This record gives sequence, C-alpha cells and structure tokens, in this order.
Amino acid sequence: MRHTPQQKARRADLADAAAGGREGARRLARVRVALFDRRPAHGGSQALPVHRVFAEARDWTVVAAVVDAGSLETSAVTWPLWPRVAELIESRQVDGIVTSPWATSDGDLLGWLRERHAFIAFIDDPLGPQAGADARAPEIVL
Repeated sequence: MRHTPQQKARRADLADAAAGGREGARRLARVRVALFDRRPAHGGSQALPVHRVFAEARDWTVVAAVVDAGSLETSAVTWPLWPRVAELIESRQVDGIVTSPWATSDGDLLGWLRERHAFIAFIDDPLGPQAGADARAPEIVL
C-alpha cells in the first residue's frame, strides 16, 4: 500500500507523539536500518522492494540500500559491499539490517551484531530462491 505524503507526515507525527513529542527530552529515536541483500551471480530477484515495504510498515528509517552480487555459499562478511554495511553499524548510523534469509544466516555475523547491539530482520522474498517453498514468517534476531 502506498501512502500519500500527508499520510506519511501524519504517521511521523503520531510516532513522534508516542515517543514523547518533538520537544520531549526523553524522546525515543526512530529505528534506522540498512536494507542488505544478495543478488546471485546468475541473476535473480532483487528483494529490496520487499524489504523496504517491511521497514516502512514499521516506520523504520531506511538509511541505506545495498545489493551485493556473487555466490550464495560464501559468508556475508566476505561479500564485496559488506564493509559499507558494517561501517553503518559500527558508527551507529543504523540499528539493524533487513535482509533475506537466503542472503545470510551466518552464526558469526549474528554474534557480531549482538556485540554491537544491532538486530537483523530476515524477510522472505516471494520471488527469491525460496519461491514455491513454504513461506516463513519474518524473523528478527536481536
């Protein structure tokens, strides 16, 4: 569902009010995320639009969208564009990552994120490698 600019502004105002108001000293910061996905070397679906819809439905602020290419068998931390996403987390520009479960579920990555108090949300891409398989509910790992 597309929101009009007025609807987006109203949602932002409601979120600000729920967080203590624009002027409130105890206002909660908005959740900032990086969309990160892996495009297989042989082509395939780009899941970022699905990830963006997921993030925007939660009023998360999308700071960056990164699509990497290459083999799905390698660890996320070896992907060419991973350093950009890692820098966003290290510098606290983002609070988490929204990605596909087939992009990565590397245990070392999950530990690295926990150490930095960041999260990862795994979102199924209906057109990705899981297409035709039983759909799983989105999973967020803290």
